[in-house]
Amino acid sequence: MMLKELLGKEVIDYCNGKKYGEIKEADLILEGSSERIESIILHNKLLDTQLMVIPCYAIKHVGSRVVVVDIMNKISPEGKS
Repeated sequence: MMLKELLGKEVIDYCNGKKYGEIKEADLILEGSSERIESIILHNKLLDTQLMVIPCYAIKHVGSRVVVVDIMNKISPEGKS
């Protein structure tokens, strides 16, 4: 998937339908050598200083206007105890 295909799409939670924000150009983490998208970074709508990082494996579907994510899986397996 190309970066331009994600820009402007609304991110929505798969479980509860909550809207987390729109993907903007500066809101992506790219893998160094391959330049593939590793994670999406969203600014919290309530607090401008808080960020939400959603790894690509938490993305369930990319549609024409939305990206559906499973927020329960936003923490990587390496971070779980």
